[in-house]
Amino acid sequence: IGLDQLADTIERAVGHEVGGTEGAFVPPPEDIPLAPPDDPDDGEGDGDGENEPIRVPTPERKLRVAIVGDSLAAGLGYFAERVFRPRLVTVSGQGRISTGLARPDYFNWPYTMRRIVDRFDPDLVIVMLGENDHQSLQDVRGNREALIGTAAWPPVYRDRVLRMMRIATSRGAKVVWAGLPISADFRLREHSRRQNDLFEFAASISSDVVYFDSWNRFRDPAGGYTAYLREGNRVVLIREGDGLHFNAVGYTVVAREIAKLAAEEFGLSPRTFDTEI
Repeated sequence: IGLDQLADTIERAVGHEVGGTEGAFVPPPEDIPLAPPDDPDDGEGDGDGENEPIRVPTPERKLRVAIVGDSLAAGLGYFAERVFRPRLVTVSGQGRISTGLARPDYFNWPYTMRRIVDRFDPDLVIVMLGENDHQSLQDVRGNREALIGTAAWPPVYRDRVLRMMRIATSRGAKVVWAGLPISADFRLREHSRRQNDLFEFAASISSDVVYFDSWNRFRDPAGGYTAYLREGNRVVLIREGDGLHFNAVGYTVVAREIAKLAAEEFGLSPRTFDTEI
């Protein structure tokens, strides 16, 4: 009789994630660290311009990687430290549970992204969000801008994604925007696929941004949901029981795949990350 939809609406209104994160590992966000003063120019590309490769780090001048988004990004930020080598990379996990781009009156991601860029000055930004955006879009004052399910929703949401990308790259950082993974919940799939189309399109028209297709990378061969991944001769469990979040192995795989993509697209040094889980 529609009570589940009503409950979902109430949960979103108070900032709760629909479906919850029970059983999923969701670490709290870190304080935004302050980047050290820039070292004198070392002749290497600093990643300060379009199409320049990410700078080559040293132990004295580590690469700075910020991982931002919702609870998916929170888990990714924690386990990315298994992939990026701490001798050469500083990882800052900035995932915030129950957040997204739909409700800046609840949590303002463009404002927070600007603070991350200004304080941490990342070389690489990894974004993973959208699971909480299956709802109407509101402005910072809580006024509705676009009703979900209408023709107005996609262009407004796309513009919010583009704004995040512009802020993230405004000081020379490269961005890998990870799409939503396929969920075990059939109710979320169609909308998530549409969001992924918007993420991919926005990345295609933005400088220094590339899209990572989590959906197709982690679905089963027939196109449906699976909690497992074949790695060579092994089959490993990569998803949590909630059918959305990844487990420790899964987040490690996601981080590894994103690092490989950044190496291909932006010249990230292979010395900065491990290729095996």
